[in-house]
Amino acid sequence: MLCRILGVSAAVSLALPALAGSFASGVVSYTPGSGTSSAFRNPLVALGSPERFTGEGVFPSAVSPFNPAFGTDEIVSIGSGGSLTLQFAQPVANDANNPYGQDLLIFGGQFFIDTDFPNGNAGPIFGAASNSRVEVSADGQTWLTVTGAQATGLYPTLGYLDLSAPTSTTQGSVLSDFTKPVNPSFDPSGKSFAQIVAGYNGSGGGTGIDIGSTGLSQASYIRITNLGSAPFSIDAVSAVTPVPSPLAGLVLSGLLCVRARRR
Repeated sequence: MLCRILGVSAAVSLALPALAGSFASGVVSYTPGSGTSSAFRNPLVALGSPERFTGEGVFPSAVSPFNPAFGTDEIVSIGSGGSLTLQFAQPVANDANNPYGQDLLIFGGQFFIDTDFPNGNAGPIFGAASNSRVEVSADGQTWLTVTGAQATGLYPTLGYLDLSAPTSTTQGSVLSDFTKPVNPSFDPSGKSFAQIVAGYNGSGGGTGIDIGSTGLSQASYIRITNLGSAPFSIDAVSAVTPVPSPLAGLVLSGLLCVRARRR
């Protein structure tokens, strides 16, 4: 029985995100581009975790696919011709165990227009990057474009998994996972808020990026460039946490069991 319990614990612990090194930790460069407001030109706000609760002191509310982060200390704007280059303290791996083949998640300020306000029903998406380029680099010198990638897209940020409404004025108690991608086969169009939360399946959203198309095994830098005419905003960038194989869980379980028996 002890080994069975330890085995379950081992499998669960392996699946937990390693939050300490999961998010971009440094700004290499930032060019605002045209069409941005001076209030949203602080690139340092793109470091660390995405926002879960926004609007403190103005309109406090939980971040959801219908209610994005909007504070000047929460998002940075990239205007036409602008770019943002971020660095990770630990290289982001092109790991075969990453869910859906995605290695990075970009969180922006896009959101669904609510066609059933204030209940939440996903209409057109607003604020997504319609024409952008995402590049990655292992050394900060040689840059490779991620084929077909857009900076922000279909899965706006979800801060909590237990919100009663898409514009809740109180924080939730169940945190979403900002290192877990949404299944790219999930289509949120026309769905209710509850259906979107269910479809995210524990994820905090974000636009998935697969660095595998570049041929790199790992990358320590990401550069986001606006090739369009309309500005878009960036909140954070995270590394995806790989899903441990069943074999890895069994191996660790066995080691724990051996250790327990020795005691």
